[in-house]
Amino acid sequence: MSSVPVDRDGAIDAFRGLTIVLMFIANYFEHIRTIPACLKHAPDIGITIVDFIAPFFIFAIGLTFAASVTKRAARDGAFKAAEHVIKRAFALIGIGMMFSIGEHSFGFANSIVVWGVLQAIGVAIILSFPFLFMPVFIRLSLALILLGAYQWALDTYWLSTVLHSSHAGLHGSLSWALLLVLSTVFGDILRKSKSFWTVSAALLAIGIAAAFFFPISKHRMSLSFVLITVSSGAIVFGGMRMLFKQKFDVPALRIVGTNPLVLYMTHLLLLSVFLVPSVPWWHTDPPLWLAAVQGLLFISVLVWLGFAMYRRKAFVSL
Repeated sequence: MSSVPVDRDGAIDAFRGLTIVLMFIANYFEHIRTIPACLKHAPDIGITIVDFIAPFFIFAIGLTFAASVTKRAARDGAFKAAEHVIKRAFALIGIGMMFSIGEHSFGFANSIVVWGVLQAIGVAIILSFPFLFMPVFIRLSLALILLGAYQWALDTYWLSTVLHSSHAGLHGSLSWALLLVLSTVFGDILRKSKSFWTVSAALLAIGIAAAFFFPISKHRMSLSFVLITVSSGAIVFGGMRMLFKQKFDVPALRIVGTNPLVLYMTHLLLLSVFLVPSVPWWHTDPPLWLAAVQGLLFISVLVWLGFAMYRRKAFVSL
């Protein structure tokens, strides 16, 4: 735990806070039957607005990941930096496994594989580590080549396994890692060059073109999905950053974005209040007024916790 935020970028915190709040809302809506499908994850092929949330969160990690690791390596040595990153990643995997086991125990998981978003992020952090010391162009090029290789392996060998897994399972962690690597490219471009918008537009165009050949699917972590979501994340963040330069601040999002891990775990625990009672009228089929009251209470508690930790200067990171 850190008592003082060091070198925080308000735009990055606000972007991260936006993804966290959207994640709260999406996960609360997920089990309510009356919520339209466009506000839930696409079951396989296709994309909804909700499918952008997790990639945007990965994008927020990538914006500072490379700079943080290379700074630590310069200060403590590459071995110490690798040790820190791997310990952090395994902590995320362990925390994620506990929540995934709980979801399976209560029958909330949609797959037979105990795998969740924290596990995917943890493995992605480990796999992406060697890329962080590469020049930006090489990192970008290698990520695109490996993303193509993942798509080939997915179509040729892995599709059945991935489709029976949550968040594309262990195989899909390669694609999550490449999403993170591409995000670190944008983070470095933001600091070192003026081609942020050019690269964003180019990857979006490639992603849209790829969607004609490779179905866009978060469930598969397909090539087209990764390119479209990472470039979209760059465009949304770039727009927010421009607003911040014009002194347009959203304090609630910025403050929530300073403690994403604590708030993410807390929101999973709070969800159990709504999901564990097996009474349809309580959450799966509630009247509209009850769903609204529950949702407002759910979001309010989480935002209050974010503000409380911020006021106490308690910033938790692994």
